Parts: sequence; C-alpha cells; structure tokens
Amino acid sequence: MSSNIQRFPSVESVSSSCTASTDFEPFYLYENDHKLYITRKLCESKFPVFLAKDSSTEKLFAIKFFPWDEQTDQPSKYFHKEDRFSKHSHPNIISITSSNPEYQAENVKVSYIMMDYASNGDLYELAITNNIHLGDIIIRTYFHQLIAGLEAIHSQGAAHLDLKLENLLLDENFQLKIADFDASFMPEDRKVETKGSMYYRAPEMIEGNCYNPQAADVYSLGIILFLLKTDGRLPFDERGFVGDVDMRRLLRTNKNMFWRKQCEFLGEKASFFTYDFRKLFERLIDVDPLNRPNLAQIKECVWYSKYTYSYEELPNQIIKKLNDFDE
Repeated sequence: MSSNIQRFPSVESVSSSCTASTDFEPFYLYENDHKLYITRKLCESKFPVFLAKDSSTEKLFAIKFFPWDEQTDQPSKYFHKEDRFSKHSHPNIISITSSNPEYQAENVKVSYIMMDYASNGDLYELAITNNIHLGDIIIRTYFHQLIAGLEAIHSQGAAHLDLKLENLLLDENFQLKIADFDASFMPEDRKVETKGSMYYRAPEMIEGNCYNPQAADVYSLGIILFLLKTDGRLPFDERGFVGDVDMRRLLRTNKNMFWRKQCEFLGEKASFFTYDFRKLFERLIDVDPLNRPNLAQIKECVWYSKYTYSYEELPNQIIKKLNDFDE
C-alpha cells in the first residue's frame, strides 16, 4: 500500500467480480408451475447470480446457481450451506423463496437458490462506487439493521463468515438484507472451512484456527463500520500495515497515536473519529476473539445507542444523498 490508506478494494478487482458480463443470452427456467425468464446476469461472482422475471406475475427474483459436484454426483456443499438459511425469516435477511438441489439445464446439471430481488444493489455500490459520504446517522442505521439480522443468525448458533459490503443488499426501500450464506457455519458443522474474504476476515480465519465463528463475524463488523465511515478506506492491510507503519501493533500499544495516524492518512481532523466510535471499533477488531464483544454488548455501546433513522426516514435520506451526488 502507499503511504495513504487506499480505497477498498481496488476499483479493478471489484468491477471484475461484481459487474455482469454483457455477453449473455436470456433463457427460460421452469420453477414448479412458474415460467421464469432469466433476463441478465447480476454478478460474476464465484456462484453467478441472475435476474429472473416470473412470466405470469412479472415479479422479479434473483437466482443463484451452483455447479453440480461430479465427484460425488451430489449437489455442491455450497448449495447446502446456502439452502439451510431458507428457513430463516427476518426483515434484515434476504428471503429465499425456493430452492432446487437438482435441475437439468440442457446437458448441464445444476442446483439453484431463488431469492427476493434487492433492487437497490448493495452497500458497496451505494457508498463506495458512488463515492457518497453517508454520514454517521445513516451508517448507524445500517449498522443497527446489520446487527438485527446477525442476531437472528447467531441465535441459531450459526455464523455468516463472509460479511462484507457486497453481501449487504438493499431492497426497494433501501433496507439492508444480509445475503450469500455459502460460506456459513452451523452448529452441526465439524469445523470452519472457509477462509473468508480478504480484508474483512479475522486474523484467526487467515491462520485457519477459527474456533469461535460468531466472534469472527464481529471482527468483520468492525471492518465494515470503518469502511462506511471513511468512504471505503481500510484501517490497515491484512498484515496490519499502512505503508511501512505497523498499525495493528500501534493500536495495541498506543491507541492515541493509531488514531492520529488514521486521521493523517485520511487528511481529516482529529475530531473525525469520535471517542465513542473509536472505542467500539477497537473492541470489534481485537486480535483476540475472546476480547471481542458479542452482539448484546455491542448494543450497549455509546456510539450504537445514538440516533438512527426510522424505516420511513431512511429511503428519503438516501435519495437525498444520491440526488446531491448527481448534482
């Protein structure tokens, strides 16, 4: 990294993974009694996601396809990981409307998950791609929604393990929906298999010794919070550095200097990060998972307890931000 904290991640790396290909031929998929017209690819991710329209109702859905496991002649384990969350119903978790473990598409066998379509993209697009400064109240409102959805997940003994801005979708009212559970952990799982996503993942996930999956989710919350606050700047790279400065060590040994350096890198005044924000962030990304707060403890933090927008207020505030950006 350069001497300044870079935008996260590089524009090139994100656009290559989240921008749909223009070389696409629409096709039909038959879901029970419904004829679905697959109009375009939404995302060029590990498991592609397509936009589908119900031919009779014209309702839009997102469909995520998983390749068939030819070695076992079974659906992919990633399909099963995602499908487990079809039983979850929460305002801040994407609704899985149906799933099919075995679908024959011409000469190819696949599995798929059909979900509600989040028409306003994701938090990365909203804040980082558009280069919009959301401000503390909007950030806190989305953080509340993220915590609410994650509470429903953690209450089942589960963990998401791939929390990142791209997996936090926004519906037609700009309400947050946690999505993409193909890396998730459930109590019946023997161990954590995923390494998570670069920059968001906890140190123990990088090292392959994650024994507290829910604490790993909490670490990702800290990175998400920092990125939203700084319009997409990382607190440090995965080694803990910014340039040649060991910021992780500085956070451990001299917190005041850590924050002075962050403001220096960002070109901001010392008041940019409030005391309450700093204390919350420091706890969320503690290297020791045992020292990180659980979700109930996060909700007791001073920064968390301050003002948020209501369900009705939030979309108006977002639209205002977008209109200001266009001007």
